[in-house]
Amino acid sequence: MDIEQLKKKRQLNVQEQNALLENNILCGAKYWRENGIPLGLDAFLKTKGIDSSSSIFLNYEQDFPGCCTDDGIVLTGDNRFYEFQIDLSNDRKVVIDIGRFEEVTGEYTISSHQPGTGATWGYLAIKVLSELNKC
Repeated sequence: MDIEQLKKKRQLNVQEQNALLENNILCGAKYWRENGIPLGLDAFLKTKGIDSSSSIFLNYEQDFPGCCTDDGIVLTGDNRFYEFQIDLSNDRKVVIDIGRFEEVTGEYTISSHQPGTGATWGYLAIKVLSELNKC
């Protein structure tokens, strides 16, 4: 499907909605793979046994007003979702405070087909992770 054409459409069917959602997940995941995550976050994840090079970052925000400096979800190579809220130093090399680090895998439905909505967000995230880890 042509993603740029889909972005211009006013009404989308389920498959088109899923294609756009998968593209959004892929774009965010690729961004963090190409640009890297902060050293402090990477070091923290390593202490938890998480390899950031085989993981993807979802809904990842930095310096969002009113939140921790780094806030998002990491999907690990073994298909586990973790939500994190971590304050890092100004140079992003040191963890100052851990607001939240929790496995939330059970909170996501993983299904390639849900009536009326098609593939779930969790399913599409795992699909993107699998595709990126094949490269």
